[in-house]
Amino acid sequence: MFYQLYNILLTFLLILASPYFLFRSLLQEKFRKALPQRLGLFQPPPFKRPIWVHAASVGEVFCSVPLLKKIKKEFPYSKIVLTTITSTGNEAARTRVPEADRVFFLPIDHPFTIRRAIEKIQPGILLIAETELWPNLLRSCGKKGIPVVLFNGKDFPKVLSTLYPLQILLQRMYEIYLPLLNADRRRSKAHSRDRGGPQKTRTAGNLKFDQTFPSFTQEAVTDLAKTVGLHGTETILIAGSTHPGEEEVLVALYKDLKKIAPGLVLILAPRHLERLDEVEGILKKEALSWVRKTAFSPDASPPDQGHPEVILLDTMGELMGFYSLGRWSLWGEVLFPSEAIILSSPCFSRNVFSLVLICFIFLRSPVV
Repeated sequence: MFYQLYNILLTFLLILASPYFLFRSLLQEKFRKALPQRLGLFQPPPFKRPIWVHAASVGEVFCSVPLLKKIKKEFPYSKIVLTTITSTGNEAARTRVPEADRVFFLPIDHPFTIRRAIEKIQPGILLIAETELWPNLLRSCGKKGIPVVLFNGKDFPKVLSTLYPLQILLQRMYEIYLPLLNADRRRSKAHSRDRGGPQKTRTAGNLKFDQTFPSFTQEAVTDLAKTVGLHGTETILIAGSTHPGEEEVLVALYKDLKKIAPGLVLILAPRHLERLDEVEGILKKEALSWVRKTAFSPDASPPDQGHPEVILLDTMGELMGFYSLGRWSLWGEVLFPSEAIILSSPCFSRNVFSLVLICFIFLRSPVV
């Protein structure tokens, strides 16, 4: 009954949204190219029974890399299909995850598209990163006897566990999973108590701590600074992976800090690149000068004097390096956290003490 209601509602919403999909596909080339895959219309991979790994966005993709490397090391002849939801996650998977033999967008969670995708991929097992519950995907895998494993398990939005109909649906979906491999003991206890049962939950640790973090020499840091028109000696505040509502607070604090550090530069990296125009609107409203990272010429020399107040990082995969430039660093969702925050990326740069200090300042700032 729950699945039928879900599919009826989903079909109704897709019909209503079809003009939007058509209009957006006409305007955006990336969306137009991705739409066939989201409908399950893609070329089947030239191999059978691959390991299907689903990672929704950039964070989940990079979180999955240690697992993919281990799979390739232990089972070198295995094939891996990696699916994502976001465009940025898909680009990261295609350009920065060589372990993936094929990369697709996850089809819309409708019975027709999901069944079509499963028939084409023919996976031997499905591994899902963190918090992904797609009813038709899980149900179709369950019917075909495809094992499903949740790894790096995280908390689910509270609203899902407060509405009784959703509780029933969640319980049925959890029954399809084999083990629930959670990131920490607290989540394992929650899943064991509320959903999967103690026999299905395991604490496997957080894969984000298994990532390899590059080390940067002073020469490399200076060269990186030159790519954005800096000398490498400036005082820099880096805000990475920011979310809606945080940029306003950041900008207000940055303007206050500039009163005591006039040469302070803010490097701002929104979590989702689709929000770049929105963030630029905030900077314009606050009368700050800014420039996108891609606007710099690779061969350009740093100016003798003067540089934009804010550098907007509009590329993927470079934030880790830029953390090495910063005197202070901030990781997104520190101001308005929706869950436990993993600060592994900035902590592996050279400014760990300053990171903790700036978080302390932000959480107690009068601006907040």
